Amino acid sequence: MAEKQSPARVVLSAALVMVVGLAACGQPSPPASASTGADLPSPARSQVAAAPSPTTSDLASPTAIPRIVIARSAVRLPAGRSRAVALVFGSEVLLCGGLTSSGATTGAILDLNLQEGSVSQLGMLPAPVHDAGGAVIGGAGYVFGGGRAVAGSTIQRIDPAGRATAVGQLPAIRADLAVASVDGELIVVGGGTPALTDGRVLATTDGHDLRTIGHLIDPVRYPAVTVFGGLVYVIGGATPHGDTNVIQVLDPATGVVRVIGHLPHALSHASALVIGQAILVAGGRAGGRAQGSVLSVVPATGTVSVVGRLPVPASDMAAVVVDGVGYLIGGETTSPIASIVTVSIE
Repeated sequence: MAEKQSPARVVLSAALVMVVGLAACGQPSPPASASTGADLPSPARSQVAAAPSPTTSDLASPTAIPRIVIARSAVRLPAGRSRAVALVFGSEVLLCGGLTSSGATTGAILDLNLQEGSVSQLGMLPAPVHDAGGAVIGGAGYVFGGGRAVAGSTIQRIDPAGRATAVGQLPAIRADLAVASVDGELIVVGGGTPALTDGRVLATTDGHDLRTIGHLIDPVRYPAVTVFGGLVYVIGGATPHGDTNVIQVLDPATGVVRVIGHLPHALSHASALVIGQAILVAGGRAGGRAQGSVLSVVPATGTVSVVGRLPVPASDMAAVVVDGVGYLIGGETTSPIASIVTVSIE
């Protein structure tokens, strides 16, 4: 693995997940022969003097969405990381697993402290994975499935201190999935293996006992997933016949899934955030190429519009929202990157 098991701290300033992986979860992208200066790993210790200014468009939405501000954060990961799971504990984000710049799967758990603007390693997953799904419930984080050399089914529990244990198993091996926390339950959607996409929607309260609550209309791997108004939005993704542009909405209370709209084009490996009253879909891959657009999806109608652009086209970023600010962490262009992008509204 690329990371050492002993904690290593990288001190940075300012406020502050899933990419093309290994054979069981998709063919990995080879590391780029050269990287731009913006995506080179930070030195072991460095200081950044000032908060970043926005580096991309601050665009007004044509659908009355507030002004979207997209900026490159001064805080960076110590090295490129993609297809990781991000878990939010207050103002801290634990970044779990993922792919390193060398294309290796890591089990390292990084602590991104938003108040201090620091990054440090806390611990290790017992089962290193990338292409997993995860969310927080009851003060603990859970990482579901994912893969290493092959897809797996392990469910791992992570506490706020970065201590991780295996607590359960999915009913089948499953990578390329997403997990959402809704009304005291964890909802597992999407994913599977390259040979079989799993359309079952699962629910659990403890990462151990799981039940099937519904089925996606269009089973997908690598969807962008978020929660709005108690409903789970499953946006785009990869099917056995290619990427899709379908926007599916699941009601966890009933298990009913509806198609409410379509993206302008087929898209997979994107990241979804809810900022205020806006569902935003960032980056992703179309035709195998990393995308730079940030899209807005109107929850009631499924109407989609372009509201901004990322500093660099990227896919499979870990995505979280803390105190009303979205963070797109790592991801990849042609190889895993170390940058963090903030998304906010004015």
